[in-house]
Amino acid sequence: MAMEVMNSYGSYAMQYMTGNSTASGTKKKDTEQTAETANSSKSKSTADYASELEKLVPSVDFGVGSSVSSAKSGKTLTINPQLLKKMQNDPAQEKETKELIRGVESAMNLIDSITKASGWTCVYKHSYIDENGKYHSVGHYRNDFMINMSDKLREERRVNSEKLIEKAKEKAAKREEELKESLEEKEVEKGEESTAYNKAEQILKEKMADSKDGTIYLYDTDIKPIIEAIKEDETGKAAAKKQTQVGSNLDLQV
Repeated sequence: MAMEVMNSYGSYAMQYMTGNSTASGTKKKDTEQTAETANSSKSKSTADYASELEKLVPSVDFGVGSSVSSAKSGKTLTINPQLLKKMQNDPAQEKETKELIRGVESAMNLIDSITKASGWTCVYKHSYIDENGKYHSVGHYRNDFMINMSDKLREERRVNSEKLIEKAKEKAAKREEELKESLEEKEVEKGEESTAYNKAEQILKEKMADSKDGTIYLYDTDIKPIIEAIKEDETGKAAAKKQTQVGSNLDLQV
């Protein structure tokens, strides 16, 4: 009888352990599936987030990577994947990086406008924002007419460019002084008179004048001042708009 009880208990214990093991296995499987689903959702969310950022820079090819593009053609903006994660969890970082991305887009449009009007063609223009939110850039532009001209004509063109540079500097200095005296929105909104346009024109004209073979290179040290000038213009617009709204409210109260 004692042996029978032991056998019965042993059988019961074995069934319990088997059942418990099965339940544990099922639970573990469910947990793994849940984790897999969560990771899949997170991955999809990151991809969607990157797609949203892409809309901020329609003039270039947007991508996620760990370095600036090495392609010898095209225009790109690459963002480090670690920065993307940081942006999704840090509102301050997100705001700062989005402002930078918009600044890159505006700067590229300004540069394209000025270079095309001056007879220069973009060979490639690549931008990169690293894991710390720092901006890096490299660009190559060429002037086919200048490349094929004689040394004499090239020198004459350089002298004329220097004269234009001096005029551009004077114009930029005058515009800066005007902005200090007045923040009227209608003046800030004029692209040709904006601080950013003048800054971009000054930098590019100097590069073009210094070019001896019809090629120029633009780096982040050239682009950053333009982006900062764009921010100044946007700040001026916001201040002028606020001032206008305050004035309108006062008129309504009167």
